[in-house]
Amino acid sequence: MKRIQKLWLLACALCALTACESSQNYSKQLESEQNKIDAWLQRNGYVVQTVCPPDSAFVIGQWYHLGSEEIYFCIDSIGSNVRIHNGDELIVRYVESTLDELPIVHSYWTTLDKPNPDIITKGSTINSCEGWDNAFDVMRYSGTIAQVIVPSKKGFSAATSSVVPYHYKLLMRKVAK
Repeated sequence: MKRIQKLWLLACALCALTACESSQNYSKQLESEQNKIDAWLQRNGYVVQTVCPPDSAFVIGQWYHLGSEEIYFCIDSIGSNVRIHNGDELIVRYVESTLDELPIVHSYWTTLDKPNPDIITKGSTINSCEGWDNAFDVMRYSGTIAQVIVPSKKGFSAATSSVVPYHYKLLMRKVAK
C-alpha cells in the first residue's frame, strides 16, 4: 500500500513539474513572438506610434500599436463614407503572411485567389478573429485597406495554439442591404 502511495505522489510531482515547464514554455513563446513582431517592423523600416491621435485621425502609412487592442496596424487607404457598425455583414479580402524573413504567404485578395470572398459579421468572432474585429474598429469605413499584425492571442485558433503572429493586408466592404 505504501508503495502505491509513493508512486502516486511521484506521479503528482511529475505532473506539477510538467505544468510549470509548459507555462514557462508558453511565456517564452510569447516573448519569442514579440521579438518576431519587433524584428519584422524593424526589417521593414517601420516606426510604430503607441499613442492614438486625437479623434483617432490616423495618418495614412503610419504604423500604430494600441496596447488595449494588442494589434499593430497601418491604414493604407480610407474607403467611402459608409460607416461600419457591429452587426454589419462585411465582405473581406486579405493576404495573410508569417513574419519570417522568408514568409509563407496565402492570398485571398482577388477572384483568381478565391472566387467568393469571406463574408463575416462585424462584432462576431465566429468566422473571424478578435484581431480582425479590432482592426475593423480602426478601419471604420467600407472600402478601407489596412495592414495589421495580429498576435497569436488575438488570432484564429491555429495561430493561438501554435503561438504564431500573422501580418494581414485587409480590405473590407459593407454588404449592401
